[in-house]
Amino acid sequence: MAADVLPQLKHTSPIFVLDDTIYVGGYGEATEIPDPEGSIRLLFDLLDGTRTVAELHAGVAARYPRVTLDEVRTAIDQFDKAGFLQNGAVTAEGLFDEYEIGRWERNFNFFGSYVSLDENKYEYQRKLRDARIVLLGLGGLGSHILLDLAAMGAGHVRVSEFDRVELSNLNRQILYRDGDIGQAKIDLATARVQEFNPRIEIEKRPGRIESTEDVERIVDGADVVIAVADRPKMELAQWINAGCVRAGVPLVTGGLETQRAVYYTVIPGQSGCVECWRTQVYQVDPVSAGLLTEKRRRNIGGDNAAFCPLVTMTTGLLIGEVTRLITGIAPPAALGRMMELPFADFQLRECERWDRVTDCTVCGHLG
Repeated sequence: MAADVLPQLKHTSPIFVLDDTIYVGGYGEATEIPDPEGSIRLLFDLLDGTRTVAELHAGVAARYPRVTLDEVRTAIDQFDKAGFLQNGAVTAEGLFDEYEIGRWERNFNFFGSYVSLDENKYEYQRKLRDARIVLLGLGGLGSHILLDLAAMGAGHVRVSEFDRVELSNLNRQILYRDGDIGQAKIDLATARVQEFNPRIEIEKRPGRIESTEDVERIVDGADVVIAVADRPKMELAQWINAGCVRAGVPLVTGGLETQRAVYYTVIPGQSGCVECWRTQVYQVDPVSAGLLTEKRRRNIGGDNAAFCPLVTMTTGLLIGEVTRLITGIAPPAALGRMMELPFADFQLRECERWDRVTDCTVCGHLG
């Protein structure tokens, strides 16, 4: 531990004292620490982010002379490993201006709940701000996602959409209004989101996606792609997969199937791609293989059932995964596997899993 570290108890780790026991709260559980003499409570009281470890020891030893510097160091190390502490010496200076500090304050506190003494909670928000995100589709999921990306502080989003607003969209597509019917979604969505967050940079790519090459052009230079476009359903999944593999860009994608939400993640060269998945399905599931043949899959159309609560839940899953990928705060939850969320119980679970296929026609060349 560096000498200039200023250990600070996180606001997200509240302290409660009952008799001779300290309880440190946090995220649905509490840590119990016996403290018959009161020295640990004093140490917690001093953890305000203004004192070095040596100064913390001096403050505790003034009342409890038998407490050694090594004991204070050990306690700080244990508190840090338990996730109670952040470094009070870390500031947003040089990373964010006053407006951004005020706007993303609650984000900083969220990321701070994950950090240890040698980490900077502001760096996670910086990664979100600086990441280049591509969003394919501005319908039910895409309209929620674009607004949520702006709310969470994403700084650069490239959007692709060809469609216009219809009356039936308004049960779930939250960026559009009754008077917008017939107007281009991409223009309405970008204008309204930039009113909400003037700091977000949105690049528009209007038009239909009709090939792998179209996808490759749109995702060029991106850090992550969120795909929630849905027409033509089967072909589009293949084009997006191949385009992201060619560009070497991680893909987070999903959608609704009437009563359930599904999503999955592909990282080219690290996980199996959609074609790897399809190949393995062909080997073990003859019914699905038959349905996915070129001739029959044209009969697999879009789904005309969509309910706003399930849309909202799906949005959270997708941008949560994107946050994990961009910040590295936790591993991706859906890498190489499809997760499902049934509306009946909202119990998130894995429904399919696949591995990399070494001779895959799409990603096998990545080694």
